[in-house]
Amino acid sequence: MIHHVMLFWFRKDTPRAEAEEVLDGIRSLATIPTVKAVSISENRDFPESSEPFTHAAILTFDDLEGRNEFFADELHQSVRRRAMSVLGELKTISVASGEASSAAGPVSPSLEDLAAQLHRAESTSTTMPPLSEQVPGLSVEDAYRIQQLNVSRRLRDGGVIVGQKVGLTSVAMQEQLGVEEPDYGVLFADMLVDDGQPIPVSGLIQPRVEAEVAFVMERELRGPGVTEADAREAIAGALPVIEVIDSRINAWQIGLTDTVADNASCAKVVRGNVVTPIADLDLPTMGMVLTIDGEVVSTAAGAAVLGNPIRGLVWLANKLAEFGVSLRPGDLVLAGALHASVPVTGGMSVHAEFASIGGITAAFTS
Repeated sequence: MIHHVMLFWFRKDTPRAEAEEVLDGIRSLATIPTVKAVSISENRDFPESSEPFTHAAILTFDDLEGRNEFFADELHQSVRRRAMSVLGELKTISVASGEASSAAGPVSPSLEDLAAQLHRAESTSTTMPPLSEQVPGLSVEDAYRIQQLNVSRRLRDGGVIVGQKVGLTSVAMQEQLGVEEPDYGVLFADMLVDDGQPIPVSGLIQPRVEAEVAFVMERELRGPGVTEADAREAIAGALPVIEVIDSRINAWQIGLTDTVADNASCAKVVRGNVVTPIADLDLPTMGMVLTIDGEVVSTAAGAAVLGNPIRGLVWLANKLAEFGVSLRPGDLVLAGALHASVPVTGGMSVHAEFASIGGITAAFTS
């Protein structure tokens, strides 16, 4: 095992935003295949012999060959050039761990490092190793913290939250991905797509589609203790959607913590234009037929979502309460897929027809 240590400090005139950009760049080095882990620490109490260094970054490699490949990598060169424009000094050293250190295993990346990896993968339309492999035993709670780090990043960049999605609610999806409980993610305005609006696959990585029942909230719904009756009273109506999911994890090799951290694998949401009041809807028996280029690929009913799509919303309201969050008036809430997801490519036209609430089309272009 090789540990490459970087000691550095920023010039006093460096704007905070530029310093954060460099630190994010260093964290993004974890996306380089030969880099097994990245950790960054800040210490303002170094002894005099270590002054003026305020930061240390440690990159871990399996061997010298991996480290040397990293040195030649274009991303490393780009991050280094950017860093040298604002650093006062940079010193590096590579050390081989001894037998005792090797037995302890590599340094695990921090939650911030993992969030930065996901952010870069999404920004560059690339994939990364599963988080659950990088940090064995990663908890669901920490996975949601990683998700929130990138939600906060997106908000700082001007993103607008328009709702929430529930994922992994059907037996078909849980079996497909090998998980045993639902998850949720955050919907942003730039994810929404109009019915029939072209969706370029060039901006996606490994897209799949799911037909879902969605709800629009009429009033706030705050857990814990939310019941189905509470949820019905808070809903303005239902509408059809096709969710485009897209994992930033290599080849969809995900467990629950991977998809939670990856914002429940959400990418785009094609939403209908008509909101139907739910008072007269029999949501569990509501049928759905999914076709691709006119060929039927899946059929299902609302009961596939926890027995009733309303229960997806109830689960979400109570889960959000653990984080001090509620569903707000006007929020769009995706209750969960009725079927196992289906991969799509450029040129495909996907149509979902729901009994009682209408149809929706997702048109994919190259």
